[in-house]
Amino acid sequence: MKKVKKITVLLLAVILIVIAGCSSGKPPKEALTAAMAKNAEADSYKMQMTLSLDELVIPQNAAVQAEAAAAAAMAGMLKGASVKIDAVYKKDPMRTDMNVEVVVPGDMEMKLTVPMIMTQDLLYVKIPQIPMLALPETATGKYIKIDLKELAAQQGGLEIDMAEQQKLGKELGEALLKHFDEKTYFSEPKAKDAGLPEDLKADQIVAVEVNESNYAQTVDTVVDKVLPEIIDILLNNEAYLKSLQLQKADIEKFKSELEANKAEVLNVLKNDVKVNQLKLTGAIKDGYLVYQAGQVNIEAKDKATGQQVKLGLHFNANLTDIDKEVTFEELPADAMTLDELTKMFELPAAL
Repeated sequence: MKKVKKITVLLLAVILIVIAGCSSGKPPKEALTAAMAKNAEADSYKMQMTLSLDELVIPQNAAVQAEAAAAAAMAGMLKGASVKIDAVYKKDPMRTDMNVEVVVPGDMEMKLTVPMIMTQDLLYVKIPQIPMLALPETATGKYIKIDLKELAAQQGGLEIDMAEQQKLGKELGEALLKHFDEKTYFSEPKAKDAGLPEDLKADQIVAVEVNESNYAQTVDTVVDKVLPEIIDILLNNEAYLKSLQLQKADIEKFKSELEANKAEVLNVLKNDVKVNQLKLTGAIKDGYLVYQAGQVNIEAKDKATGQQVKLGLHFNANLTDIDKEVTFEELPADAMTLDELTKMFELPAAL
């Protein structure tokens, strides 16, 4: 009888441990890495993403380069600009339909909506109405069909291999995250503090953040561990190099230069670059990373000239209908080619 009681108590203890383990979820670093990997394996999904530019400062030095002054002025105009993307994705056969909406605020606010369709070999872009650009009426509202293989050949590059790029993105993400200390960078905020959509009930919430307190450690980690591993990943996979249109010799040169100038690189990154915030918050449900929100606030200063660059932005992305059946409209039958569009802008020979 005593043996039965002991076994019963032991079984109860095991059950309690299992339940506790299930309710607490994976450690945040492991959970985020696994969710990112699972997203890459999804057969289909819908995505809504918004990116807003909070701050953009580009050095203005017209005495040296007139283009710099124009770029600085343009940067001022773009502050507050936003991009909204609504997309539907299917892996096999590969297709992504998306609407891209760009809003540039100001006294003369500009809003453009550009529908796009991408398959394995073709890209369709619908020509929007642009107030400041006189486009032929016969072109506005029509799709341009771009043969990606043909375009790559004309530009002397290689065709885009989306499958390889997805594999590469997954491997680079894993290489990046695994070198960052969990206690230093990762946390599990409460739903009310994470800013999740009200209708999203996440199984686990993970945040990873680089700020002023851990930035120096981040630089050491990236230069000493992350970059060397990323370089080796590229050097050991010819398909990855092709997908990025990179030459092995260039990567090998970069590797040797990094090793030779490591002290200088570390000094510049630690003293001339300031990271106020780099933060990603992710919500995981059913093993997928279904929501992401990010904040970026960085600045860099050239001590010799006093010129400064600043960038601030925030974004959020929401995935829904993962692995569910998706439907697409027929591909545009009356789409124009790039050559046909170019001819519309050519003046008659008599003129």
